[in-house]
Amino acid sequence: MRYFILNFFVFIFVWIPNSNAFAEMTLEKLIFDNTQPFHLKILEAIPENGKIQVGPENAENTIIEFMDYFCGYCKKIHPELMELAKIRNDTRVIFLQHPILSESSKVIAEMVIAATYQNKGLEFHDELFSIKGSINQEKLEQVVNKVGLDILKLRIDITKDEIKNIVRLSSFLANGAGARGTPTFFINEEFVPGYISSQQIESLLK
Repeated sequence: MRYFILNFFVFIFVWIPNSNAFAEMTLEKLIFDNTQPFHLKILEAIPENGKIQVGPENAENTIIEFMDYFCGYCKKIHPELMELAKIRNDTRVIFLQHPILSESSKVIAEMVIAATYQNKGLEFHDELFSIKGSINQEKLEQVVNKVGLDILKLRIDITKDEIKNIVRLSSFLANGAGARGTPTFFINEEFVPGYISSQQIESLLK
């Protein structure tokens, strides 16, 4: 199991010094608190708008996926993860941003976080992975319209430091956990780098 080192904490306070979302974080809470598993520390560190979740909050099993919307394997496993969360009421799946494949990946990730401010984050996220072929401007506009996002608000929100910081933090946490590519999973406390089938995921659940 990998653990955060001191520069993680320094990074948060140097890089996002005025963010209310992190105002109550302490070094003890993030690094030295051993009362909860590492994967739950990650979830605690990320603001609610940074998490796309399917399944009950109090689920016995937690699957975390660090993903990129341009990642073919993320796209391949996505419907299986959604179905798993649907058929198992003891499991939640939480999708976290790790846009490493291109600058476009970062823009899309920021758009998804911005969509959560319109309560449409999950729907937008799901539709992006439903796009046939690669994401391009035309397909992206179609998804935005299909989901019913307020385009003007979306354009304003994605310029905000708060949203950019959430994406950066999520990716920083992914790197700190050892995610060198996408998808990367935590299945409960088990760290799983790379693609894994839904059958293999189920074998790791309680």
